[in-house]
Amino acid sequence: MNTTTIYKKASECYIQASLDILNHFRTSVKEIHHVGSTSIQRMDMPGEVDVLLLMKYEENINMLANGMVQEGYDKVSGFPSDYIEEVVLRDNQDDFEVNFILMHHESERKDEILYCRDCLNENDRYIQEFRKLKRAYLERRMDREEYELRKAGLFSAIMDREEDLDIV
Repeated sequence: MNTTTIYKKASECYIQASLDILNHFRTSVKEIHHVGSTSIQRMDMPGEVDVLLLMKYEENINMLANGMVQEGYDKVSGFPSDYIEEVVLRDNQDDFEVNFILMHHESERKDEILYCRDCLNENDRYIQEFRKLKRAYLERRMDREEYELRKAGLFSAIMDREEDLDIV
């Protein structure tokens, strides 16, 4: 599978996964977004499909999570520290693992995640830094813990709009 196909297939997977969720839980979900490395067309890297599900009410998060578990989704524990305040569920669709990140639609984290995704999509320098980081992880030159730590550093730099991004 070439890199253009990876992005296209991940986008198709995101759409299908979103439709599957909405078929069962449409009254609980306010917004759905494709986030993470597979949402960045020029990233050109394989990865998991991350779907951000923004819930209308906080109490819907656990209700939806329990419903998704009953539908066969796996509740993820030990997910990267970026997602401590959210519930993360996982399913396999097509050739991808799909992570559903559930949070309240007014969460500040939502704004940060979407801001970082948009900045990455618009800034070649950020994409280059993220691509170097992801490549090092995929080539096993760093473990998952170091990858997550450095990725968090990149996202912090984007949030702070730091001019110096020499973290990789």
